[in-house]
Amino acid sequence: VGGRNHTIRSGDVITEQSQEHGVTEQVCHFEDDPEIYLNAGPGRIPYHHRRLIHYCNILSVELENYVMNTTANLFQSDRSFGAEPQSYRQIKNDTQGYIAEMLAKCVDKGALDEELDLDERQALLSLLKKWGMLGKGKDCFKYEYYGSTNSGCRYPPSVYQQCEPPPPIPFSDLLQSRFWNNRFYQPDQYEWQPTLFQPKYGMDMIIKGFERALQDKVSIQISSPVTEINVLVNSVLVQYDSHEGPQTIEADYVISSIPLPILSKISNNFTPDFSEAVDQARLAPTCKVGWQSYERFWEGQKYQIYGGISWIDNIITQVWYPSNNYFADIGVLTGLYNFGQRAIDFGRMSLQERLLVAKSGIRKLQPEFGIESIVPTDLGLSIAWQNVHFQQGGWVNWDPISAADAAAYERLLQPEVGNRFYVVGDQVSSLPGWQEGAIMSAEHVVESIAGFKRRKRIQPIIQAPDSRSITGSD
Repeated sequence: VGGRNHTIRSGDVITEQSQEHGVTEQVCHFEDDPEIYLNAGPGRIPYHHRRLIHYCNILSVELENYVMNTTANLFQSDRSFGAEPQSYRQIKNDTQGYIAEMLAKCVDKGALDEELDLDERQALLSLLKKWGMLGKGKDCFKYEYYGSTNSGCRYPPSVYQQCEPPPPIPFSDLLQSRFWNNRFYQPDQYEWQPTLFQPKYGMDMIIKGFERALQDKVSIQISSPVTEINVLVNSVLVQYDSHEGPQTIEADYVISSIPLPILSKISNNFTPDFSEAVDQARLAPTCKVGWQSYERFWEGQKYQIYGGISWIDNIITQVWYPSNNYFADIGVLTGLYNFGQRAIDFGRMSLQERLLVAKSGIRKLQPEFGIESIVPTDLGLSIAWQNVHFQQGGWVNWDPISAADAAAYERLLQPEVGNRFYVVGDQVSSLPGWQEGAIMSAEHVVESIAGFKRRKRIQPIIQAPDSRSITGSD
């Protein structure tokens, strides 16, 4: 129950199936502690996802802050900075400083005299000095960037030592690094702006909340794969396999959250236009790796990282530091989160190779990950969602410039002919890859069945959702 809302704890088993390695299983060997877990699927809830937060409230799912970004997080690339990790704050502030310096000099030399009047030019120069932290000491009137204490202190402050800015990173090094191509500015995008939340003790607390609320009202059958769907005039026949053998159930309505590419492979009698729309959807590959560490060294004096994400130009792509249980001895972090070709390549590796490759990458950020006594390899685990049976990916990869995707998305917002069979989930919402999208879609379908809204669209769909941008996998 829960689909991709999947939290992994001690003793849980991850089963995958791939052409390269057949059926594989991993057993989670994390410490048996409610604070020790890996959110293998969704990991955060934006403050503006009001539907999901509403259900967390009425289901008594306790939320805590999820930290998307701290300025102590790191960026690393083998092709820049001598392969040494740099702090997020220094890259961001030094880049702002150099851009402000150049623009201020352009204004000062009259390059924008035609665009701005005198008062506007003076206001812009004042803004650039503040935003770019230009000038220093006796040269405070100059439009020069010398570095900034916004990037931290070069030496630890004491009663004898005031905070001095670290030497700025040369602008040429910043440009050579192409740091902005590694999702560096993702925390500024709407879906990831603070405040964000996570359920205390794991994302599947939401699923458990729904189960508690519905346990006396509905029957939930698991391990019952659907084998055939037949839409009739006044009902829908669904055939499925169970432990007791093949079964058939007839329902007035069917609301299907089956991933569309899997639905397309199930025997059905859909009309051609509906079937074509279902067939159009593609699932995005995505992988995660979880590490249990016996020391939360990233919170210590050397790094001082409490939550947030470090970014790396490497197959591991991202490292998520835990936003819970600060100052404890043990912690679990997400040591890889990737998509696209990186996820395809990673998913084809053996389980052991995945962990070795993931550890090799994360050591570039923090060498402590290479110390077996701190981060044992056998306490790592991975999941390639494209290899998970009945899921086969992380989200539907709609393309906003595809006319075929727009037509399919538009068609799937409406039921199959007869108004008895509906598709639901984040896959048919403006928020693919987000739980809010799934609830949004369910709300749309339930209101349609109940007659609260017209089944015909109010406005035509111009384009399909931009899945890559919305999920941060672009």
